[in-house]
Amino acid sequence: MMESNIGSRRVLSAEEVRAAVEKIADAVCEEFFRNGKVTPVAFLGIQIGGIPLSRRIAKRIRERCGYDAPVGTLDISMYRDDIGTKKSLPPIRETLIPFDINDGIVILTDDVLQTGRTIRAALDAITDYGRPALIRLAVLVDRGLREFPIRADYTGAVIEAPADERLRTAWAEYNEDDAVYSVPQHS
Repeated sequence: MMESNIGSRRVLSAEEVRAAVEKIADAVCEEFFRNGKVTPVAFLGIQIGGIPLSRRIAKRIRERCGYDAPVGTLDISMYRDDIGTKKSLPPIRETLIPFDINDGIVILTDDVLQTGRTIRAALDAITDYGRPALIRLAVLVDRGLREFPIRADYTGAVIEAPADERLRTAWAEYNEDDAVYSVPQHS
């Protein structure tokens, strides 16, 4: 979510965000819904940027493949590896998983894959709720600055930004317009 436009530059427009979401949804359809085969999948959006992505991918799959995938939300705040190093706790948001993840296929979604730490935390959180047969990762943007050996299975766009900048998303659901911005690290 974009808090401020000060010092930021837009790296993806609303149309590019839409195309990236469609690219991901089409790849999921190709893997799980080809040749009339329907493999049940469910989406789990990481709070907060992964939620609009999950919902939009599920909508596109419904339109294209006729499958109504369930969508849940996952809060990873208490699973972060920096939880004891900060002066205050991160905001705690809702985890809502309206489907059984045991032995199912879960597509975990997040807006930006930067270091891999958020995804590592999400994998820890998921295992507290069950044991999926398969977890796939879908990200709107991959920026490639890994600190953990984690990669996305579905990527909407790859954007290189300087190491002293972060990529942040703006979603119509939260901000009035869809975009991805590169912002200074400490904004």
